[in-house]
Amino acid sequence: MQERLDNIFIIMVEPVYAGNVGSVARLMNNFSLKNMRIVGSIPQKNDFYLAVHSEDILTEAQTFPDLASAVADLDRVIAFSRRVGKTKPIDYSPREMGSYVAEIPHLKTGLVFGRETYGLTDDEADLCPLRCHIPANPAFPSFNLAQAVAIASWEIYSAGVPARQIEAAVPGIELDKIKAYMLDVMQEIGFFRSYESTNWEHFLSRMLSQLNPSAEMLYRFRQMFNRFHVLVKGKGKGYD
Repeated sequence: MQERLDNIFIIMVEPVYAGNVGSVARLMNNFSLKNMRIVGSIPQKNDFYLAVHSEDILTEAQTFPDLASAVADLDRVIAFSRRVGKTKPIDYSPREMGSYVAEIPHLKTGLVFGRETYGLTDDEADLCPLRCHIPANPAFPSFNLAQAVAIASWEIYSAGVPARQIEAAVPGIELDKIKAYMLDVMQEIGFFRSYESTNWEHFLSRMLSQLNPSAEMLYRFRQMFNRFHVLVKGKGKGYD
Protein backbone atom coordinates (compact mmCIF):
# COMPACT_ATOMS: atom_id res chain seq x y z
CA MET A 1 0.00 0.00 0.00
CA GLN A 2 2.77 2.46 0.88
CA GLU A 3 4.31 2.12 -2.59
CA ARG A 4 1.02 3.29 -4.06
CA LEU A 5 0.80 6.23 -1.65
CA ASP A 6 4.41 7.23 -2.30
CA ASN A 7 3.60 7.46 -6.01
CA ILE A 8 0.69 9.89 -5.54
CA PHE A 9 1.28 13.59 -6.25
CA ILE A 10 -1.17 16.25 -5.10
CA ILE A 11 -0.95 19.16 -7.55
CA MET A 12 -2.59 22.51 -6.85
CA VAL A 13 -2.76 25.09 -9.62
CA GLU A 14 -2.27 28.63 -8.33
CA PRO A 15 -4.10 28.22 -5.01
CA VAL A 16 -5.68 31.56 -4.10
CA TYR A 17 -6.79 31.62 -0.50
CA ALA A 18 -4.33 31.76 2.38
CA GLY A 19 -4.44 28.67 4.54
CA ASN A 20 -5.77 26.25 1.98
CA VAL A 21 -2.34 24.85 1.17
CA GLY A 22 -1.58 24.35 4.86
CA SER A 23 -4.87 22.55 5.35
CA VAL A 24 -4.07 20.31 2.40
CA ALA A 25 -0.67 19.48 3.90
CA ARG A 26 -2.30 18.42 7.16
CA LEU A 27 -4.84 16.11 5.53
CA MET A 28 -2.17 14.67 3.22
CA ASN A 29 -0.33 13.66 6.36
CA ASN A 30 -3.56 12.11 7.68
CA PHE A 31 -3.56 9.78 4.68
CA SER A 32 0.21 9.13 4.43
CA LEU A 33 0.66 11.25 1.30
CA LYS A 34 3.89 13.25 1.05
CA ASN A 35 4.24 14.62 -2.48
CA MET A 36 2.87 18.14 -2.88
CA ARG A 37 3.33 20.19 -6.03
CA ILE A 38 2.22 23.78 -6.51
CA VAL A 39 1.86 25.67 -9.76
CA GLY A 40 2.56 29.23 -8.73
CA SER A 41 3.88 30.73 -5.51
CA ILE A 42 5.23 28.96 -2.44
CA PRO A 43 3.10 28.58 0.73
CA GLN A 44 2.67 31.60 2.98
CA LYS A 45 3.02 32.00 6.75
CA ASN A 46 -0.64 31.16 7.43
CA ASP A 47 -0.25 27.89 5.55
CA PHE A 48 2.49 26.78 7.92
CA TYR A 49 0.28 27.73 10.87
CA LEU A 50 -2.55 25.52 9.62
CA ALA A 51 -0.33 22.60 8.59
CA VAL A 52 -0.13 21.36 12.23
CA HIS A 53 2.70 18.79 12.46
CA SER A 54 2.83 18.57 8.66
CA GLU A 55 5.19 21.48 8.01
CA ASP A 56 7.69 19.13 6.35
CA ILE A 57 5.24 18.56 3.50
CA LEU A 58 5.16 22.33 2.88
CA THR A 59 8.92 22.67 3.22
CA GLU A 60 9.50 19.91 0.68
CA ALA A 61 6.71 21.00 -1.70
CA GLN A 62 7.86 21.47 -5.28
CA THR A 63 6.84 24.58 -7.20
CA PHE A 64 6.45 24.89 -10.97
CA PRO A 65 5.84 27.80 -13.34
CA ASP A 66 3.02 25.99 -15.16
CA LEU A 67 1.00 22.78 -15.10
CA ALA A 68 2.79 21.30 -18.10
CA SER A 69 6.08 21.19 -16.20
CA ALA A 70 4.36 19.98 -13.03
CA VAL A 71 3.02 16.84 -14.74
CA ALA A 72 5.86 16.23 -17.22
CA ASP A 73 7.42 13.32 -15.30
CA LEU A 74 4.16 11.63 -14.24
CA ASP A 75 2.72 8.48 -15.76
CA ARG A 76 -0.99 9.21 -15.24
CA VAL A 77 -2.75 12.52 -14.57
CA ILE A 78 -6.28 12.96 -13.22
CA ALA A 79 -8.00 16.34 -13.00
CA PHE A 80 -10.75 17.04 -10.49
CA SER A 81 -13.57 19.16 -11.84
CA ARG A 82 -17.08 20.18 -10.88
CA ARG A 83 -18.00 20.76 -14.53
CA VAL A 84 -19.92 18.04 -16.34
CA GLY A 85 -20.99 18.13 -19.97
CA LYS A 86 -20.75 16.64 -23.44
CA THR A 87 -17.38 18.25 -24.08
CA LYS A 88 -16.15 17.56 -20.55
CA PRO A 89 -16.79 13.84 -20.01
CA ILE A 90 -16.18 12.37 -16.58
CA ASP A 91 -14.13 9.19 -16.32
CA TYR A 92 -14.37 8.35 -12.63
CA SER A 93 -16.16 9.02 -9.40
CA PRO A 94 -13.81 9.45 -6.42
CA ARG A 95 -14.26 5.78 -5.46
CA GLU A 96 -13.59 4.60 -9.00
CA MET A 97 -10.55 6.85 -9.12
CA GLY A 98 -9.22 5.25 -5.92
CA SER A 99 -9.63 1.79 -7.44
CA TYR A 100 -7.95 2.89 -10.67
CA VAL A 101 -4.90 4.19 -8.80
CA ALA A 102 -4.72 1.05 -6.66
CA GLU A 103 -4.32 -1.07 -9.79
CA ILE A 104 -1.14 0.74 -10.89
CA PRO A 105 0.88 1.22 -7.66
CA HIS A 106 4.19 1.25 -9.56
CA LEU A 107 3.24 4.27 -11.67
CA LYS A 108 3.44 7.93 -10.65
CA THR A 109 -0.04 9.45 -10.61
CA GLY A 110 -0.88 13.14 -10.30
CA LEU A 111 -4.17 14.46 -8.93
CA VAL A 112 -4.73 17.98 -10.25
CA PHE A 113 -6.88 20.57 -8.47
CA GLY A 114 -7.63 23.89 -10.14
CA ARG A 115 -7.90 27.39 -8.76
CA GLU A 116 -10.59 28.00 -6.16
CA THR A 117 -11.93 30.86 -8.29
CA TYR A 118 -12.26 29.39 -11.79
CA GLY A 119 -10.60 25.97 -11.83
CA LEU A 120 -8.44 24.96 -14.78
CA THR A 121 -8.17 26.63 -18.17
CA ASP A 122 -9.06 24.54 -21.23
CA ASP A 123 -5.38 24.17 -22.10
CA GLU A 124 -4.59 22.99 -18.58
CA ALA A 125 -7.49 20.54 -18.61
CA ASP A 126 -6.14 19.08 -21.86
CA LEU A 127 -2.94 18.17 -20.02
CA CYS A 128 -4.99 15.83 -17.82
CA PRO A 129 -6.18 12.79 -19.82
CA LEU A 130 -8.54 11.62 -17.06
CA ARG A 131 -11.22 13.50 -15.11
CA CYS A 132 -12.80 12.81 -11.74
CA HIS A 133 -16.01 14.43 -10.52
CA ILE A 134 -17.20 14.59 -6.92
CA PRO A 135 -21.02 14.27 -6.92
CA ALA A 136 -22.74 17.02 -4.94
CA ASN A 137 -25.82 19.23 -4.76
CA PRO A 138 -26.33 20.44 -8.38
CA ALA A 139 -27.32 23.85 -7.04
CA PHE A 140 -24.00 24.15 -5.18
CA PRO A 141 -21.41 21.67 -6.55
CA SER A 142 -18.26 23.65 -5.75
CA PHE A 143 -16.00 22.30 -2.98
CA ASN A 144 -13.36 24.11 -0.99
CA LEU A 145 -9.91 23.11 -2.25
CA ALA A 146 -8.90 21.31 0.94
CA GLN A 147 -12.24 19.49 1.09
CA ALA A 148 -11.85 18.21 -2.46
CA VAL A 149 -8.32 17.00 -1.73
CA ALA A 150 -9.59 15.32 1.45
CA ILE A 151 -12.21 13.32 -0.45
CA ALA A 152 -9.71 12.24 -3.11
CA SER A 153 -7.04 11.33 -0.55
CA TRP A 154 -9.45 9.30 1.54
CA GLU A 155 -10.58 7.24 -1.45
CA ILE A 156 -6.99 6.48 -2.40
CA TYR A 157 -6.01 5.62 1.17
CA SER A 158 -9.04 3.39 1.74
CA ALA A 159 -8.99 1.61 -1.64
CA GLY A 160 -7.24 -1.38 -0.11
CA VAL A 161 -5.91 -4.28 -2.16
CA PRO A 162 -7.50 -4.36 -5.63
CA ALA A 163 -8.82 -7.47 -7.34
CA ARG A 164 -5.95 -7.08 -9.78
CA GLN A 165 -2.80 -5.06 -10.23
CA ILE A 166 -1.84 -4.08 -13.77
CA GLU A 167 1.88 -4.50 -13.24
CA ALA A 168 2.49 -4.63 -16.99
CA ALA A 169 1.02 -1.14 -17.56
CA VAL A 170 3.63 0.97 -19.34
CA PRO A 171 4.86 4.35 -18.04
CA GLY A 172 3.58 7.66 -19.31
CA ILE A 173 6.49 8.28 -21.68
CA GLU A 174 5.48 5.19 -23.69
CA LEU A 175 1.89 6.43 -23.91
CA ASP A 176 3.15 9.77 -25.22
CA LYS A 177 5.25 8.02 -27.88
CA ILE A 178 2.45 5.82 -29.21
CA LYS A 179 0.02 8.76 -29.15
CA ALA A 180 2.44 10.86 -31.21
CA TYR A 181 2.86 7.96 -33.66
CA MET A 182 -0.91 7.54 -34.06
CA LEU A 183 -1.39 11.26 -34.66
CA ASP A 184 1.44 11.34 -37.21
CA VAL A 185 -0.07 8.44 -39.14
CA MET A 186 -3.53 10.01 -39.01
CA GLN A 187 -2.08 13.28 -40.34
CA GLU A 188 -0.16 11.63 -43.17
CA ILE A 189 -3.04 9.48 -44.41
CA GLY A 190 -5.41 12.46 -44.51
CA PHE A 191 -7.61 11.42 -41.61
CA PHE A 192 -8.21 14.91 -40.28
CA ARG A 193 -10.87 17.19 -41.73
CA SER A 194 -10.32 20.89 -42.38
CA TYR A 195 -12.35 21.55 -39.24
CA GLU A 196 -12.30 19.01 -36.43
CA SER A 197 -14.94 19.04 -33.73
CA THR A 198 -13.02 16.32 -31.87
CA ASN A 199 -9.80 16.96 -29.99
CA TRP A 200 -8.14 13.76 -31.17
CA GLU A 201 -4.97 14.30 -29.17
CA HIS A 202 -6.93 14.51 -25.93
CA PHE A 203 -9.15 11.60 -26.98
CA LEU A 204 -6.14 9.34 -27.55
CA SER A 205 -4.53 10.44 -24.27
CA ARG A 206 -7.73 9.63 -22.42
CA MET A 207 -8.23 6.28 -24.15
CA LEU A 208 -4.67 5.12 -23.49
CA SER A 209 -4.75 6.22 -19.85
CA GLN A 210 -8.03 4.38 -19.29
CA LEU A 211 -6.69 1.28 -21.02
CA ASN A 212 -3.39 1.08 -19.11
CA PRO A 213 -1.82 -0.90 -21.98
CA SER A 214 1.08 -3.33 -21.76
CA ALA A 215 4.13 -3.19 -24.02
CA GLU A 216 2.61 -5.93 -26.19
CA MET A 217 -0.58 -3.92 -26.65
CA LEU A 218 1.46 -0.89 -27.73
CA TYR A 219 3.27 -3.07 -30.24
CA ARG A 220 -0.07 -4.14 -31.71
CA PHE A 221 -1.18 -0.50 -31.94
CA ARG A 222 2.02 0.34 -33.83
CA GLN A 223 1.48 -2.65 -36.11
CA MET A 224 -2.12 -1.65 -36.83
CA PHE A 225 -1.36 2.01 -37.56
CA ASN A 226 1.67 1.09 -39.67
CA ARG A 227 -0.61 -1.08 -41.84
CA PHE A 228 -3.03 1.84 -42.20
CA HIS A 229 -0.09 3.88 -43.46
CA VAL A 230 0.92 1.15 -45.93
CA LEU A 231 -2.63 0.85 -47.29
CA VAL A 232 -2.97 4.59 -47.91
CA LYS A 233 0.60 5.74 -48.67
CA GLY A 234 2.06 2.53 -50.08
CA LYS A 235 4.83 2.32 -47.50
CA GLY A 236 5.31 1.83 -43.78
CA LYS A 237 6.08 4.48 -41.22
CA GLY A 238 8.98 4.14 -38.81
CA TYR A 239 8.59 4.40 -35.06
CA ASP A 240 11.11 6.39 -33.02
